Amino acid sequence: MIRARQDLCVAIFLLMFCSVMLWASYDIRDLGYPGLKPETWPRFLLILLSGLSALYLIRSLKSLKNPEAPSEDAAAHLGFWSKYKNAVWCFALFFLFLFSLDYIGMLIGGMLFVFSLLTVLGEFTRKNIILHSIVAIISVGLMWLIFTYSLRVHLPAGEIFAAWQV
Repeated sequence: MIRARQDLCVAIFLLMFCSVMLWASYDIRDLGYPGLKPETWPRFLLILLSGLSALYLIRSLKSLKNPEAPSEDAAAHLGFWSKYKNAVWCFALFFLFLFSLDYIGMLIGGMLFVFSLLTVLGEFTRKNIILHSIVAIISVGLMWLIFTYSLRVHLPAGEIFAAWQV
């Protein structure tokens, strides 16, 4: 029951935050660059976050009405590592990705990050290693191609590709 009240408070806070940020997005200046307007992506993400927060609010209201929800005593006895293992892995691997960005670049670093994250969080089998490699190469490769050639964004090349560009 305490968890449901906490979820309700967080959902209400997220909806208020999204409302304020959505209102503030109307103050974003248009500098006249061709293409999408500068407020397009922030508004899209805020609308998406608002929708997810509304679902979170509905879910927390349903759990308040349902007092027969399973008790969370079992989860309370778990240690910090077993409870937050996946989040710690995500933050640690993302820190390593950011730290190595200047050296190995966005393309290789992104592929290594996605592969290692999928491998750490998923099941460690030969079939999954191959699948994780394919997903990492295709997803990061396509993202890199879109940002580099379609959107003309300069992504960090790293020391490896900087030597080839000379």
